[in-house]
Amino acid sequence: MNNEDITALIADDEAHMRTFIKLILMDLGIKKIYLMQNGMDAVEAFNEYKPNLVLLDINMNKMNGVEALGKIKEISPNASVVMMTAVATRDSVEECKKKGAIYYILKTQKPEVIKEHISQVIDSITAVA
Repeated sequence: MNNEDITALIADDEAHMRTFIKLILMDLGIKKIYLMQNGMDAVEAFNEYKPNLVLLDINMNKMNGVEALGKIKEISPNASVVMMTAVATRDSVEECKKKGAIYYILKTQKPEVIKEHISQVIDSITAVA
């Protein structure tokens, strides 16, 4: 699988973060990207589009990212879900890992670091496919 064959879903309640992550994905060659602003919409979009990669903010309205992660994993246990947050605690990281997140990104990191983390996740997805 090539990067341009990957579909991605980004869920974040902050428009600038959705745009920022979308630009990173586009720079990495991903063309089909769905943008959602809360966990509830993310779960519905995942169910409809079955993207290869999901990036979920933890703190969102209507349904937070941890709840959305659980529901997405119920739909597809092998879903590749990356959690994103500005504030990480050991408990939140462990809870996300327990629920099946494959990666955890701090949004406060430098853009090039975030891009490198996402690139590593994409490489692991394309290697498996």
